[in-house]
Amino acid sequence: MEQAFASEFERMVAGRTYHSTDPDLSRMRAQTKRVLHEYNTTHPDDEETRMRLLRGLLGKVGDNAWIEPPFRCDYGGQISFGDFIFANYDLTILDCAPVTVGDRVLFGPGVTIATASHPLDFHQRAVEILEYAQPITIEEGAWIGARVVIGPGVTIGARAVIGAGSIVTRDVPADVVAVGNPCRVLRPITDADRDAYLATYGPSAV
Repeated sequence: MEQAFASEFERMVAGRTYHSTDPDLSRMRAQTKRVLHEYNTTHPDDEETRMRLLRGLLGKVGDNAWIEPPFRCDYGGQISFGDFIFANYDLTILDCAPVTVGDRVLFGPGVTIATASHPLDFHQRAVEILEYAQPITIEEGAWIGARVVIGPGVTIGARAVIGAGSIVTRDVPADVVAVGNPCRVLRPITDADRDAYLATYGPSAV
């Protein structure tokens, strides 16, 4: 028997099909756009206002999180950012399902995180206007390169590096370099990568 849901929002967060045109969902997205408009038009030096707006909009914002404007999302409340997050310009998150980002994750410019999708069947997609959404998790220490797209239901493992322009449609394990469309594991990250970096650029200045 189909579980009873009190609203389209409940259906959405439960991973069931839902109507994105539902008036309540539309109002929630409109309010999020108002907050994001304020966030994205703050003075570059006004870090206090940006952090206040982020903490009021998102489900969780850890310490020392830095999200460069412009930033866009659908609802905000299902996004969880850990500590020491850095996101470059044009991060877009379609958070129709939970998006969980661990500590010390880096995002290059133009990254898209999309939990939402549509049925393949034309009638369901374009006549009934149905959608569904699946959670996305990015674990601690991952680096997401510029213009990467992460699709519904994906988990990216701790410390993984996703090459620029990749389209990630399947889980990526921890401690690997993955790249491509569709994104595939290229190789593991090893101590040799650290040694090569030191040989080229020298020891840390910290």
